[in-house]
Amino acid sequence: MATKAVNPETQRAKLERKERAILGAARAIFVEHGFDGARMSEIARRAGIGEGTIYSYYESKAELMLAVLQQFWDVLTREAEAVMASTQAEDFAGRLRALAEYHLNTVIVNADFINLSFALRRNNSEVSMSRDHLRHYVTVFDQLFRRGQDRGELRRDAVLWQARDIFYGSLEYSARSIEMTIDEDRAERQQGPVVDQMVALFRAHYGTDRDGPAADGGDFKQLSRQIEQLDAKLEALTKRLS
Repeated sequence: MATKAVNPETQRAKLERKERAILGAARAIFVEHGFDGARMSEIARRAGIGEGTIYSYYESKAELMLAVLQQFWDVLTREAEAVMASTQAEDFAGRLRALAEYHLNTVIVNADFINLSFALRRNNSEVSMSRDHLRHYVTVFDQLFRRGQDRGELRRDAVLWQARDIFYGSLEYSARSIEMTIDEDRAERQQGPVVDQMVALFRAHYGTDRDGPAADGGDFKQLSRQIEQLDAKLEALTKRLS
C-alpha cells in the first residue's frame, strides 16, 4: 500500500507558523516576567505546544531570547526601509520627518520590550546581544543622511555618527517622556511637536538651506541637555525593570 507523500512546502509552513507562535509567546512572557523570571514551560503553554517542542527549535532560554531580539529588530528594519520607500517626500527634511515619526511611535509602542533589551545588554552576560541587527536598523538613517549630503542639502563636513546619536538619542529620550505620561493624571505629551523640533534642529545645524525654518540657540542647547540626560534615564529604567 503506497504511503501518502508529505508536501514539503506545507510541512515547512507549519514549522514556520509554530516558530512564530513560540517567538510571539516568548516575547510576551519575557516582558511580563523578565528574562530571569520567564519559564520555558509557560512559554510553551502560551504558544499552545509541548515544552519539549521548544527545545527542538532553541536549545536554551538564552538562545530563545536572542531569537526574539533578532526578530524584533529585523522587523523594525524592514518597516523603516518601507517607510523610506513609500514616502512621497524627496527632500531631506521631509524624509527625515517620516523616519522620525516612525521611530518615535515605534519606541513608544514597544517601550516595555525595548527597556528589557537594554536591561539585558547591560546586566545579563548570558544573553550577549549581537550589535549587527542594531547596525542594520540605524543604517536606514545613515543612508538618508548621506543622501542629503550627496544632494547638497546637508553640510559635507557634518559628522555622521554625531548626527545619528542626536537623532536616535533625542527621540528615544522623548519617547520615554511621552510614554511615562500615558495613563498619568496630567496632560499627555504629543509626538508632533517632538518631530517638528527634530526636523528644525537638523535643518538649522546641518542644513545648507538657510532659508528654511531654524531652531534658535535655546532649542539646540535644550536638545543637548536631553541627550546628556539620556544615559541616566536609561539607567534608571533599567534599575526599575531589574
